[in-house]
Amino acid sequence: MKDRFPWHRMHIGSSHPMSASRLMFRSSFEKKKTYEYLLNIIKSPFLTYKPLELLQFSSDVLGKKTVISQIKKVQPQITKNENYDMWIENDELIEKTSKKTAVKCLKIKILPLLYKKLQRLGDCHDKELESRLINIQKTFRLTDEETDILFLYYLLSTSSILRDHLDNLPDGITSLSSYLRFKNCGHFILGLNHRSLVSTLSRGILLKIQLLRVDVEDHALGINDWCREYLLDVGKTNLEHEFFIKENNTELEVSDFDLPKDELLVLHDLLKAKGRCNILFYGAPGTGKTSYSKTIAKELKKELLTVKVPEEDDHKIRLQAIHATINLSDKKSSIILIDEADEILNTYSSFFFKSKTNKSWINNLLNNHDRKIIWIVNRSTEIDPSTMRRFSFSLEFKKLQSKNRTRILRHELRKKNLDGYFTENELLELCRNYSVDAGGIVNAISTFNINKKQKKDVILRKIRAVLKNHEKAIGEKKTAHSNKKSFDDYSLKGLNTSHKLNEIIPILRQFDAAQKTHSLSLLFYGLPGTGKSEFVHYLGNLLEKEVLLKRCSEIQSMWVGETEKNIAYAFQEAQENNSILFFDEADSFLFPRSSAVRSWEISFTNEILAQLDSFTGIVIFATNDIDGLDHAALRRFKFKIEFRPLTPEGNIHFYKNLLDPLAQQVNAFSIDNAKQLKSIRGLTPGDFSVVKDQFMFVDPSTITHQKLIEALMGEVMHKKQQRAISGFGTA
Repeated sequence: MKDRFPWHRMHIGSSHPMSASRLMFRSSFEKKKTYEYLLNIIKSPFLTYKPLELLQFSSDVLGKKTVISQIKKVQPQITKNENYDMWIENDELIEKTSKKTAVKCLKIKILPLLYKKLQRLGDCHDKELESRLINIQKTFRLTDEETDILFLYYLLSTSSILRDHLDNLPDGITSLSSYLRFKNCGHFILGLNHRSLVSTLSRGILLKIQLLRVDVEDHALGINDWCREYLLDVGKTNLEHEFFIKENNTELEVSDFDLPKDELLVLHDLLKAKGRCNILFYGAPGTGKTSYSKTIAKELKKELLTVKVPEEDDHKIRLQAIHATINLSDKKSSIILIDEADEILNTYSSFFFKSKTNKSWINNLLNNHDRKIIWIVNRSTEIDPSTMRRFSFSLEFKKLQSKNRTRILRHELRKKNLDGYFTENELLELCRNYSVDAGGIVNAISTFNINKKQKKDVILRKIRAVLKNHEKAIGEKKTAHSNKKSFDDYSLKGLNTSHKLNEIIPILRQFDAAQKTHSLSLLFYGLPGTGKSEFVHYLGNLLEKEVLLKRCSEIQSMWVGETEKNIAYAFQEAQENNSILFFDEADSFLFPRSSAVRSWEISFTNEILAQLDSFTGIVIFATNDIDGLDHAALRRFKFKIEFRPLTPEGNIHFYKNLLDPLAQQVNAFSIDNAKQLKSIRGLTPGDFSVVKDQFMFVDPSTITHQKLIEALMGEVMHKKQQRAISGFGTA
């Protein structure tokens, strides 16, 4: 039709006055569109194939009396039929009308009547509905044809008349819930030519961005719920709140982030320049990617628009939000942030994994938008090379080390006029013990209205609680948990090792102070609980270095080649932060290559040894099973130190330090107690810690030295039983 609704140049006027005939419609505008659909169908081949159904459609739209009067004008003799009154009473007149009469009535009576009614309705509008349609069209850059299709399906979802006749086979004219039927005959209803409809559907934008949806079970086509509710005047007219949030609420400064200066200069230039810009931030969770995005937007005085992640984790709705945010944003004053974008950018598919994103779709998006977009992922390795080439710049975010956290903490305290409020040791304790990102530290400080009049120990407890819960909430794994304890009471005395540890420490100090060209590698081996890990963290405390602990569970990956990358990254991280690199469970890394049955076991060992050759720091491996290590790799260790069960004197030393205070209220430690304790073979420092924990909450008045010694004997007996079971030993 010539007067098809001109969406892109629509004039918003007042609604047509309410009338009785309009009660079945929400507005005169909806009535007008329904009249247009009916008129278009009458002018289509449906007139020949479905004349009686079309006549019934006309009756429901125009009113029974109107259609009956037109039938009588075309076929006056029908009133003389003896059953005429019964047909009228039972609403059967249309089905008793011949197809020939129905066609004639529709062509020469109903069609002219529709033209007159449409002319009478004139330029009627529904201000609210049409403004919402305009918002949707602009937001998703829909064509007029796509907007017509969307509105048709909106009316199908709200009008029982249209559903009865256009989505109801066999009784109705057709069923538009079938995508194939709509593709074949939808142009008749909308007044389009078929080629135009097919071309519009081929773009697929209505389905891709989930304005329309296809039901998974019955493949029914229909309007998405949120879109229907939005057009039904539910929620704010402004669509922005549906797809993104504006975030400039950060107290951090760019200087709070330990990022390479040259790379930051490039990033600033790209975000300030004209034209399209795709930037990739990647790195482990909690490394400050999102916080830095907010900070750089604030520094550049840009509005940061963060695309929402749907609660249902619906991938298509996510893509819809990205499209909408791009279209709604101002390219001069805003930066778009797409956080948690791994599934969007990862277009690799394999036997085990099916990508949710079509590679050509994401590549086209990256090529064709004209905005500044920051994409954030945890891993960049699954992004296809053809997609990676579309990024103007990529920046890796690494885990914050304690020195960086300390600097941020000082900065935040300075802003609150709290210089000198905490001692250096207190700041170091906070930053070593909680592996939170920059935003977590700022939030912890900002949570409280701290001033110098408050008790410092109370404030410290509150800050620890906030940091601990933030760390737990982001799923941060501890990599240096032993740093939490104080080493003030730690002593090398009592440990039973193959080397004198007090002679190893000066060597490590001298190595740390020297100009290094190689690594200093140590292997600690021995039974569980003999003090290997504790001594590593004690060294970290002495040398004022962070211990970067890596276990097999953190390194090994199901992805081919990813474990080797994780090993390389561990060495790189320790090198850059001057940390002690500590591999626990070394037998899980250094597989014996001569007896390896899987190729990846050899590649793990080879990667470790290759990294050792180029590393220039302190690296320590610990294992309970030295026989499970690659024997050729043992030559790489400068020191191989065995941690053995305690000597009789060691038993006494650890008992005095850890357990003796628990029984002081009952009786003194006797000579007999000492003899009995010295006679126990196979005790380790870990056994004393276990027994101490067992009696931690026992009534002190009931604890005796005899009970404590018997508990130690029980620990040794349990270990003997374990060895017998694992070795299939017999009594």
